[in-house]
Order: sequence, then C-alpha cells, then structure tokens
Amino acid sequence: MSEITLFCPINAAPGKGAEMLAALQALAVETRKEAGNICYRLHTTGDPDEFMIYEQWQNEAALDFHMQTPHLTAFLADKNRLLAKEPAGKFATEIK
Repeated sequence: MSEITLFCPINAAPGKGAEMLAALQALAVETRKEAGNICYRLHTTGDPDEFMIYEQWQNEAALDFHMQTPHLTAFLADKNRLLAKEPAGKFATEIK
C-alpha cells in the first residue's frame, strides 16, 4: 500500500486565528508522535485566520488510526467554534 499525502486548508472563524493557531500547534505536536506519521507540517498564509496543513502517512491504516486519536477527536469536537468553514482536505498522489 502506498503513502498517503493530504493538503488541508484551515480557515479560522473571524478573530479566532490566534486560538486556532494554538490548537493546531498542539495538534501537530501530538500527531508527529504517531507511529504511522511521516510528515505533519503547519503553515500560515500571512492571513492570521488562514492555515495549511501538509501531512503524509505511511498508509491508510495509519491515517485511520490518526482519525481516532484523542488529540484529533478533541480538536474536531471544538471545530464549530473555531472554524469559519469545514476543512476541505485533498488527497494527493505523487507523480514519479
């Protein structure tokens, strides 16, 4: 099975950028500890309410495990308060 790559834009609710950044940074720290994680990078666009997450996983099982972790489920439980809109993550396949 091949690696999985995700690009996930995150738009914080207006005025929630600083709080979102703190939540995303905490999420990144815990996610990077997961055995199936290859890469998890948080980026800013220059807009204080816009972020981009680039993540790579060893396989689908690793991503499925991530989706059930306490740190991600806690983040998702608070998403309606922090997000301007639902993230639209995109899967990507490397071209060799």
